[in-house]
Amino acid sequence: MEKRSNSGFGKKIKLTHSIIICLVLMVATAIATYLITTGGFGAQEYFKDAKALVEIERIIDENYIGDVSRETLYDAAASAMVRSIDDKWSYYMNSEEYAAYKLSSSNEYAGIGVSIKQNSDGDFEIMSVEDGTPAATAGLTVGQLIVSVDGQTVDGMTTTELQELVRSKVNKDFPMVVSDSKGNQSTVTVSCETIYKNPISSRMIENNIGYIKIANFEAGSSEGTIGAIEKLTAEGAKSFIFDVRDNPGGLVSELVSLLDYLLPDGDLFVSVDKAGNETVQTSDKVCLSSKMVVLVNANSYSAAEFFAAALQEYDWATIVGEHTTGKARSQITIELSNGGAVHISTNKYLTPNRVDLAEAGGIKPDIEAVNTEKDTNVQLNAAIKALS
Repeated sequence: MEKRSNSGFGKKIKLTHSIIICLVLMVATAIATYLITTGGFGAQEYFKDAKALVEIERIIDENYIGDVSRETLYDAAASAMVRSIDDKWSYYMNSEEYAAYKLSSSNEYAGIGVSIKQNSDGDFEIMSVEDGTPAATAGLTVGQLIVSVDGQTVDGMTTTELQELVRSKVNKDFPMVVSDSKGNQSTVTVSCETIYKNPISSRMIENNIGYIKIANFEAGSSEGTIGAIEKLTAEGAKSFIFDVRDNPGGLVSELVSLLDYLLPDGDLFVSVDKAGNETVQTSDKVCLSSKMVVLVNANSYSAAEFFAAALQEYDWATIVGEHTTGKARSQITIELSNGGAVHISTNKYLTPNRVDLAEAGGIKPDIEAVNTEKDTNVQLNAAIKALS
């Protein structure tokens, strides 16, 4: 049987492909040249770097034996560029990560209202179910294992991949298969919604002490803390423990608002920009004169550290717990044209006494206390003792 050659057809395809590439490069070059000459790029080196990135993409596209998406390439390039400045607080977010970040900054998240843990068998176990959430409405319970989400098995997934799968169903109802401890499976219909997570919890403990846990300093934290103080005061609280252990920080506006409520007149917070210019936030004379303790640990970051530092420097509270990390740099988030964003350090923060906590290595507690596996209340008991 005679074989017919496809070489001519292949050459036509390659020729057409080459013409298209040349046209695209010509247009890109023309646009880049125009932007350079009009000040759009601002410098010749920007054009050279952009051209190199296009060349790398073309090399991968034409030579790499596997499959890779353009979006993946550019996300990786952007992420590596920000990481290269060697600042652990600066990072790149793709569009999905940025959307989740914006929700978390409002103390919101897209989900069903459960916390999960991947056990030793690789199964995703439900560890808690929040009241009033879609998961609670659907009847999900602690101890159940998640088998599939909207017909897609979760076998082999990471925790992050499962969370992303659930978030992709936001504002939708979908079936979820779960199994109990005996292996019996059932299907429930659950919805993924935007859920508000209150960062403040409080209760009255012994000796008329008001205990307030501040999970973060994101939106609503100041108002929530002040509300908890006033509620506990009405119930008879004479002193307060503010627990900012494992608090990752948050918004300067929330921090300053709460410090203004607690402290007398004076400097509260100092921000220094790249040029060395200071911006000082101050307090009025109205303050809370109750005795206070702040609980901190190694995972108390940023605004949580400055909250403790301000109260310590005013001699307004006793700091109990562990040495903190020393995060004294602020970041801004700049949105990009692809829907992602860059979160980058722009300012350094100083305490009221002009201490740079990054250079100081964090806050040294007035009373050092460390929890143990056998006694997880060592720090809380030390705080109670400090108020007695």
